[in-house]
Amino acid sequence: MKLQAVILAAGSSSRKGQPKQLLEIAGRSMLDHAISVVREAGFNQPVLVLGANADRIRRKAELVKLCKIIVNPDFKSGQASSLIAGVQEVSGKCDGALFMLCDQPFLSAGLITELIAAFIAARPDVLYPVYKEQRGNPVILGQSVFPRLLHAAGDQGARFLFQDDSLHRVAHDVDDPAVLIDIDTPEEYEKYYLNGLTYR
Repeated sequence: MKLQAVILAAGSSSRKGQPKQLLEIAGRSMLDHAISVVREAGFNQPVLVLGANADRIRRKAELVKLCKIIVNPDFKSGQASSLIAGVQEVSGKCDGALFMLCDQPFLSAGLITELIAAFIAARPDVLYPVYKEQRGNPVILGQSVFPRLLHAAGDQGARFLFQDDSLHRVAHDVDDPAVLIDIDTPEEYEKYYLNGLTYR
């Protein structure tokens, strides 16, 4: 199967005068970590969807030059617009795509490789990680659902797919809580930054 990776990094949130994408944990920006992880998992040129602060992120993030960059001009309308931009870029070019958020700083290449192997084995419409009965990210979506994703709206992303019982969904149990950790608030950033946690 041919798979692609799409990193969603168009959000406008910031902390300490920095776009969230450029915030550092253990000396590396969260966006550079996301790019590094998907490349280590075998995606040589991931698709990177930028929006807010796109020019600044291009200048400051070291690894963006290794990506196929898509700028979403409608990023203010919510995550769905970035999802659609990513889908439009990969549609017709792959059998499925890994959709990864840029603010999950503890994901590892090994974990992503595990999800890919599970997707290839099961060939579902949707595969997602589960840690202790909690659904996490990233998800891998088959090309069969790409047309539906073009109708996503607001800030819900692909969550509406989980209400469609006609789809073949696979919940893949993992032993790593990293699938549940994302940095959405200043408090969460301070928690991980001040505790000195490092990337895995």
